Amino acid sequence: MEIQIIQPTPKKVVQTDTNNQAGVDLYGYIKHRKVEGVKIEVMSDSGCHQTLEIGKDGSFSGVIFLPIGWHKLTFKAIQEGITIKQSQIDQVGVGEIFVTAGQSNSANHGYPCQETTSGNVMALGLEGWQVANDPQPIATGEGGTPWPLLGDQLGQKLSRPIGFVSVGWGGTATHQWQPSIKDGLYSRLGAVLKQLRPNGLKAILWHQGESDTMLGTSSDDYANRMKKVIRQSEIDIGQSVLWFIAEVSYIGPDYQNRQAEIINGQRELVRRGLAASGPTTDELVGEQFRYDGIHFGKVGLEIHAQKWNTCLSHYFGW
Repeated sequence: MEIQIIQPTPKKVVQTDTNNQAGVDLYGYIKHRKVEGVKIEVMSDSGCHQTLEIGKDGSFSGVIFLPIGWHKLTFKAIQEGITIKQSQIDQVGVGEIFVTAGQSNSANHGYPCQETTSGNVMALGLEGWQVANDPQPIATGEGGTPWPLLGDQLGQKLSRPIGFVSVGWGGTATHQWQPSIKDGLYSRLGAVLKQLRPNGLKAILWHQGESDTMLGTSSDDYANRMKKVIRQSEIDIGQSVLWFIAEVSYIGPDYQNRQAEIINGQRELVRRGLAASGPTTDELVGEQFRYDGIHFGKVGLEIHAQKWNTCLSHYFGW
C-alpha cells in the first residue's frame, strides 16, 4: 500500500481567517488492491484530527482546521483499528498571504538577491510552494526584491508563516494589465487568485507607475484602468480583495513633470475607496538607493521592505 498526498503540499501557506485558523484542503489517494474497510486518519502535531473515507477509486478528500502556525500532518491508513501505512507532510503553514504585482520594482529586478533568514517565509511558484529566496517564482527578472525582507519582518512581529505570490512584470503600464486582454498580464494575477480559493489572501500589494509616467498617462486613465483590475480580481477570487496601491512614478529626471499625474491617479483609487494607501518610494532617488538609476539596490530594497512593513502594520494594527 502507498499513500499519495496531493494536498497539502510541503511548505504551503494558507490564509488565516478571523478566528485565527484556516481550513486546509486534504486530498490524495491510496494504491492498494483492496480499499474496503480502510480509512485515512489525519493528525497534526498541534492536536487537530480528521477522519476521511476512501472512495472505491482509492481517493480521499476533506478539510482539517488548523490554528495559526506551522504544522506537521500525519496521514494514517487504518484498517480494523490497525495502522497499515502512514505518510507525512512536514511543513504546512497557517498565516498571512500577500500577492505582489506591478512592474520591475515589484518583481526580480533589484540587486542583490535577498534571502529569508527566519524559515517563516514561503513563495508560491508554478511547481508549488518554496522558501521565498530571490528570485521570486513567476515574477520576471533574476534579481532581488523586498519580499524576503518584508516577510521576515512580519513573521517575527506576528509569529506566524508569511506567504508571497509575486506576479510582477518589468516595464509594464496599466493598459497592459487590463483584464479584457486575452492571455495578457492580468491572466497571471487572475490565475493566482483562483488558485488561492477558498481561503483567499490578506492583500494585494501593487507597486507600479513608472511606465505610465513615461507614457504620459492621465490620472483619470490610471485610476479607471486600475478600477477594472481591482473589480476583476474580486470576481476571480470570489470575494472582496484588499489592495494597497503604492505611490510610484519616478522613471528618471527627464519625466519629472509627468509624475504628479500618476500619483494623483493612485491617490484617486484611495479616495474612491477602491484601495488603501501603500508606501511612497519616489523619494528613494540616487545611486545610494537605485543601483542603475531606476531599480533598487541593497539599501533601496531594505527601505522598500521597511516601508511596506510600516504601512501594513499601521493599517492592520500589528
